[in-house]
Amino acid sequence: MKLLEVQNNQLFSIDAIHFLEKDEFRNTVSELIQNGNRMIALTPVDKSDPRKIIAVIADSSSSMISVVGGDFSNGKLEFESWANEFPQTHYFECELSENYNYVPVNHPWLRPVRKQNVILENKPYQFFKLEGEEVHEVAVGPIHAGVIEPGHFRFQCHGELVYNLEINLGYQHRGVEKLFLQANPNQRIILSESIAGDTTIGNTFAHCSAIESLSHTQLGLRAEIIRTITAEIERIAMHLSGLGGLANDIGFALPASSYGRLRTLAINSLASICGSRFGRGLFIYGGVRFDLNDEIKNIVINNLKIIQNDVQQINEYLFSSVGALSRFEETGIVRKDLAQSVGLVGLAARSSGLEEDARIHFPYSAYRYNPISMITLSTGDVFARARLRAMEIEEALRFIFDQVENLPQGEIKSEVRNVAANSGVISIIEGWRGEIAHIVFTDQNRNLMNYKIKDPSFNNWYGLSLALRETAISDFPLCNKSFDLSYAGHDL
Repeated sequence: MKLLEVQNNQLFSIDAIHFLEKDEFRNTVSELIQNGNRMIALTPVDKSDPRKIIAVIADSSSSMISVVGGDFSNGKLEFESWANEFPQTHYFECELSENYNYVPVNHPWLRPVRKQNVILENKPYQFFKLEGEEVHEVAVGPIHAGVIEPGHFRFQCHGELVYNLEINLGYQHRGVEKLFLQANPNQRIILSESIAGDTTIGNTFAHCSAIESLSHTQLGLRAEIIRTITAEIERIAMHLSGLGGLANDIGFALPASSYGRLRTLAINSLASICGSRFGRGLFIYGGVRFDLNDEIKNIVINNLKIIQNDVQQINEYLFSSVGALSRFEETGIVRKDLAQSVGLVGLAARSSGLEEDARIHFPYSAYRYNPISMITLSTGDVFARARLRAMEIEEALRFIFDQVENLPQGEIKSEVRNVAANSGVISIIEGWRGEIAHIVFTDQNRNLMNYKIKDPSFNNWYGLSLALRETAISDFPLCNKSFDLSYAGHDL
């Protein structure tokens, strides 16, 4: 097979990509996915000239990433869809079609990604319809009660049972990827912090790693460990928030408020490090802006020890409650085979028994030297997604205590040179939701010519649709919270 194989955060020359004619391109991608690999991007190399595209395929077993080029310069922008055989490619094909007018021939369900009502140059899109006696439709959103971002959920029901849920997003046209191409280097970190407000550190980690790879920047180990410590604090904070939301959705007030109290301690720990409870301002190209002195370390450790002690008791209270378990168990199930088929990532994948964790399969930064444990559950229900959060909090606390205790000496900032010309890099980070990918290409003048972001929610929104099948519509809020996906991360 003619393809380029790289590792996570490995700089490569665009000239090293083999651009194949469309049939060979399609067959090569098919063979890779057939062998158990997973698509993480389908995008042009140059955003202004979409006739040359790449498929980025990840192989978790070998920690390698395949870059397959397709050249559509001579002929129509169309190819035979993979989605009938490999459902995981479905949404990637829809996005390529929507953004660049490609036609995935015989696609089983070409639908909007961020344009709601049209496909393929403004052709009207029709929502899925279920017909029959006593079938009814329930439409929720895009405007929701309370402080929540816009998303439209359309249920096809028979009585209380949901037979199909179609999720329509894209109401926020922020143009983040385009802004990266227009921004100066000083603005780009601020942009990366704003991709998804609850994943500030995850996205900034991916962005800085990509630029540092493009500029041949080598970080000091102390800076790398400080980055991973804060990434794990963000994971703890957001998992506590998710557990609190789940408890609240079943009317269990005591654990709901208790998880909220502990989340405050976690984000206050980030504030003690960098002045922002969400980690803004910490990352700079070449390292971090703030060090961990003894005073800060003591604050962080004391806060996390309170969390460690208290969360154990709260978890025991929540997961021993008959009422809570009756709502969690066997609700919103996503089977392992379906999760793998549609390409779920992160916590949603691991709760269905899939071993998917970029910290382990595509190790980066300090995770290359300090491994994290793989944790999975097999039931694929709300209980698994809740319980896995609790288990990942425990593992993150163990990791942080170990790293703080053994924090090496050294510089926290390294010199950063200019980015390489005519080059690319794929940066994969395990955010608290799952796999975040930032894919960057530069032209001959060292300017960015494509910046592609793939949030874990891009993979996992369809998992929520699967979880609702043959589930009572009244369980939708609980299932939705158990995935806890990002509207902003999707609506780039």
